Amino acid sequence: QLCFILTDLNRCLGLSDLTFLSIGGMIGSGLYVLTGTVAHNFAGGSIVLSYLFAAIASALSAFCYAEFAARIPVTGSAYQFTYLSVGEFWAFVIGWNVLLEHAVSVSAVAKSLSGYFDSLIGFKMKEYLVVHTPMPGGILASYPDFFAAGIVIIVTIIVATGVKFTSRFTTILAAVNLAILVLIFSKFKFVTLNCNFSGTGMYLANINNWTTVRGGFFPHGFAGTISGASTLVFSYVGYEIVASVTEEAKNPNRDVPLALLISICVAALAYVGASAALTLMVPWYDIVISAPFPAAYAQRGWNWAKYVVSIGALAAMSTSIVTALVVVPRYVYAMASDGLIMPWFNTVNKTTGTPVIATVTTGIFCIVMALVFSLHSLVEFISIGQLLACSFVSFCVIKLRYEPNDVRPPSDTTIPNSTSMADSVVSPTDSLNDHCGIIKDSIMTSPFGEYFAWTLNFRPGVLPFYSLLLATLFGSVVSIMLLVGISHIKEAWFILLLVVFIFLSLFFLFFICMFTQDQTIKTYKVPFVPIIPFASIMVNIILMLKLQKLTWLRLAIWMAIGLIIYFGYGYRHSKSRK
Repeated sequence: QLCFILTDLNRCLGLSDLTFLSIGGMIGSGLYVLTGTVAHNFAGGSIVLSYLFAAIASALSAFCYAEFAARIPVTGSAYQFTYLSVGEFWAFVIGWNVLLEHAVSVSAVAKSLSGYFDSLIGFKMKEYLVVHTPMPGGILASYPDFFAAGIVIIVTIIVATGVKFTSRFTTILAAVNLAILVLIFSKFKFVTLNCNFSGTGMYLANINNWTTVRGGFFPHGFAGTISGASTLVFSYVGYEIVASVTEEAKNPNRDVPLALLISICVAALAYVGASAALTLMVPWYDIVISAPFPAAYAQRGWNWAKYVVSIGALAAMSTSIVTALVVVPRYVYAMASDGLIMPWFNTVNKTTGTPVIATVTTGIFCIVMALVFSLHSLVEFISIGQLLACSFVSFCVIKLRYEPNDVRPPSDTTIPNSTSMADSVVSPTDSLNDHCGIIKDSIMTSPFGEYFAWTLNFRPGVLPFYSLLLATLFGSVVSIMLLVGISHIKEAWFILLLVVFIFLSLFFLFFICMFTQDQTIKTYKVPFVPIIPFASIMVNIILMLKLQKLTWLRLAIWMAIGLIIYFGYGYRHSKSRK
């Protein structure tokens, strides 16, 4: 039987620790880094809808993460979930992409934090560095951001001291951040309740910024709102952070689902309220991307609020950097433990209980990114890795629910040590549930049972798996047709093809429902499987299709580097292959 093992990492995180880690990871990166960019470049006032759509997509994915985190409380999150479900190669692909995504977010948030601080001192740093250390600009930065690099160095040291100290540090910063958000949101509520939105300058909010300004509420159309949601998915990435530290949670079965639910609700409320306040204070085209909230208050003459909000922004972004730097080394640690990258990355410091070498290496990589690349180019690349990971995790939830497997959580905290997923994999002949993945008895014993007798010729779980592949394929075709070929929506051939592909996708999804599920799961389970996980897959695919072309190009380059490492080293040194 498969038993998932606690390694040398320290089990010390409770519900409050996990919740604040998640909130810190969400609100810092999303609110202060992405809000200005998305509102200015994509959505305008409709950014409030973008945040809601992103919250729905994230909630669907979080349900799936919660099931795996409860059943498989090991470090590595989506990487380990994929490893167990569809194998080593796809696990490497997901781990490699999520690793880059979080590393990029560290650099992007550090540069944004540097921009906020520089705005408070009149952009003295930028003016000096542009003159004395100029760079080409464009994809690359216009000057090396040494302040951002210094921030990453400090946070790397904090994270290397241990996850418990890191958790306390983020709790304090998250509390400061939430207090500042209350100020922003309460001021917005005061205005909406007590003024007539006449735009006289006496109040902060002006409804004309949603209605009569250039472009109105949807300055780039509804497509811009969806594109904004594609980028803002990363705003809710805190659930990935929680799932990455489940091995260090005291009670992952109870605390992880609760932490995910609480943090997504808090973050969604904060995002919608704050983004509404921002886009009502100033027109979307006047939003300053590098420091949107302080600049908005300054434009309205509230200079004292500019400094207060900047304190909250600095606290929130510091928290975001910390939580992201917690995730990346644990992905590196998990992949090294399975032999897919160099073994020294899974070295754990006996005093702090953290993967120190992986943490320091990650910090160095993030420092280089912060020095070399521009904030705009970093932000564009953030979300695609998360969307890929969420899609795979949702796919794996359905796959494991309908096939015999040996997945079970540890019965207690006293478990023999192991260092990798590969050490835990056993033959499927030892399955805990040999009766899932076959047609339900109620169907076989019905008058229609004879029509399903052919399914008995297949190994349990095979037909649901291939049905899931086909349902996803046809659903993806529908998504592409709606996003790319929408101009043909009134033509008969287009409507016919659309109806056929929708029917085929729903048919195979319905066919999956005819099979028995794994009934041995005693931990948290996603409700309404396969509907909710499949909806998560489709939403994520739609959002990925709305990302910029340059983002896909960068993904291809990063994947090429990863495949060279996998086939040059990981394939030959894989523990499961040995």
